[in-house]
Amino acid sequence: MEEEFFYDDEFIVHLTIDGTSFEEVEVKVTDPNKTIRDQISSIIQVFELPKMDNGGNPIQYLLGQMLDDSEEPEILDFEDEDGREQCLLDYNVQPGDHLHLISVPIAG
Repeated sequence: MEEEFFYDDEFIVHLTIDGTSFEEVEVKVTDPNKTIRDQISSIIQVFELPKMDNGGNPIQYLLGQMLDDSEEPEILDFEDEDGREQCLLDYNVQPGDHLHLISVPIAG
């Protein structure tokens, strides 16, 4: 299978960060082959999102993809059944797609 290469200005997705004022902001994906875990980490850094909630509990962030007929985003797993790290291309995320960053507080 031939690898596809994208250039910085070509791969733009629409990102909504649940619970914030960021709705459908255009975000450049610099490397769609980066793991889902790394993509989330980059988003947290760029948007300066909290790593802890108000109660001091760690926040886990999940990335979801809006599919055509669904109202809820489909959560993108960090790894497949074999434990291999997944990337955006594993989920066929394309430029122009709409992704959701969902925060899940981890109870202490």
